[in-house]
Amino acid sequence: MDVKQLEYFVAVADHKSVTKGAASLYVSQPTISQQIKLLEDELGHNLFIRHANGVDLTDHGATLLRYALRILQNVEDAKQEIQGAASVHGTVAIGVLPTLTRSILPTLLRSYQNLNGSVRFEVTEANSQRLLKSVTAGDLHVALVDLPLSDPLLAVQTLWTEELILIIPESMHLPPSPLPLEAFRHYPFITMEPGYGLRDVLFRLAQARGFNPHIVYELTSVRAIIGFVEHGFGISVIPERTVELEIQSRRIGFVRLAHDNTRDLGMIWRAHRRLSDPAHSFLQFLKTRSWP
Repeated sequence: MDVKQLEYFVAVADHKSVTKGAASLYVSQPTISQQIKLLEDELGHNLFIRHANGVDLTDHGATLLRYALRILQNVEDAKQEIQGAASVHGTVAIGVLPTLTRSILPTLLRSYQNLNGSVRFEVTEANSQRLLKSVTAGDLHVALVDLPLSDPLLAVQTLWTEELILIIPESMHLPPSPLPLEAFRHYPFITMEPGYGLRDVLFRLAQARGFNPHIVYELTSVRAIIGFVEHGFGISVIPERTVELEIQSRRIGFVRLAHDNTRDLGMIWRAHRRLSDPAHSFLQFLKTRSWP
């Protein structure tokens, strides 16, 4: 057993596919398959269950994964210490939800770069499921996502809580808010496609009030949701901060919700792997920040 075999094994486990694992490491599929086979022969147990859609870890494979992650992280830590590579300079690959890109993320990045202008950010905007997969696979250092989530491969740091409101067409007349969400059980809702945290939040809030929302449009951007609400196609639950400008300009109306009207957001990164120094520095900045 050597470090290279463990790297191949972790890549296949991350991607649940020999083909995708090989591609992520820029090696051929036969090479990675051969090394996994040698590893299984040495240990005397199968590490993966093969099926038509890829592979899944066996119980023995899950055990090896825990130790492999620690070993690979120790190797990386040793390299950084010996080579003197520890530095807050560098690049942070960060993933973010669409609802955070209008004001929150640009404000955070500008504030941090005013303190440390040598750090460069590579930003990926995507839905929650894609961000989780990208962090797990190592394509992103960190991501800002909806919470809660439970995944043994991910570390989680809650950062802030934000208020959610119901946005409505400006022409819609309703009683003074706050109003319970169940008062809108028969209204048409507009939300994100499956896989987005904002959609999950809507269903969580609605189901807690005893109903499933009637979804008439599933979209892929916050801007599209706002546009559809503005033109009277339905209503939507969305973070208040995201639509401040539209409310101030009276493009849309809004209703404050009477119960359970918040969501938690936080940072995730791959557990059992040391964050790069630039990513760790940025996380410390976020943890010490005062959130409204």
